[in-house]
Amino acid sequence: MAFFSSVPGARLSNAVASLALVFLVGAGACLAGCSSSSASAAQGPSHPVAAAPPPKDDGKPAQGGVGGDSHSAALEQLKVSPINTKNDKQNSVLVPLPDAEHWTRVKFLTVPSLVGFRYGKEHHAIVAGFITHVDDNQIEGACNKSFESWAMPWVEAFEVELKHDPPTAFSWAPPIPKSAPGQAVPKKIAIVDVDPLLAKTATVLSRESYAAAWAAYPAWEKACLIVGVAVPTRDDEARARAVRDRFVSDVFPKIVATSPAEPKERY
Repeated sequence: MAFFSSVPGARLSNAVASLALVFLVGAGACLAGCSSSSASAAQGPSHPVAAAPPPKDDGKPAQGGVGGDSHSAALEQLKVSPINTKNDKQNSVLVPLPDAEHWTRVKFLTVPSLVGFRYGKEHHAIVAGFITHVDDNQIEGACNKSFESWAMPWVEAFEVELKHDPPTAFSWAPPIPKSAPGQAVPKKIAIVDVDPLLAKTATVLSRESYAAAWAAYPAWEKACLIVGVAVPTRDDEARARAVRDRFVSDVFPKIVATSPAEPKERY
């Protein structure tokens, strides 16, 4: 099981979430260790609820949430809040986040990651960034395949059922490598593919459903940046999907890799 925490030495034992994405699983990494509420019932239209941020996160280990109006209100907050950026510890990546002040940086204790965030102590949403390696990330689909190969053992181990929504893509500018004096380096434009999905887990430890998405960026030489979001549905699948879709349209295209060199540290 993958754990994450925002305090050195502390462990977040929630049973699934980031893969999800995994993460994304929600779909891959966290999926294995991020949230432990019961599976969602049949989904109907979302009921009216006022947007509200989660309580201040003290950064201590937590087991995740159980849904209800507090979860729906937090998701509504993510739908409507302004977006501001947060960085990783190495200042190598800038991640735009709605209601950025209420996201807490976390780490996956058994899955090396570049960066991770949770929205509230009840894990109303999880964002994570990983790095995979390929021989040539300029080959179409290379970054996607590297992540899928890495994530598949997690998906199989935690009995994740994935339902894919239509994929999308956007253009993205990788960091410009340093050049010799007097020598200009042309700006590159890459096409980043995004895979939106619904991930359901069914193990003795966790029965969860997540609206999730991940994007694969050819960020550094022979290295790919994988960023994903996993949003527990908790009986409000429509709002969870809406938050996921906002990340796809407003967050993923604006992620910035600030250095032309791959960051060295993992957490």
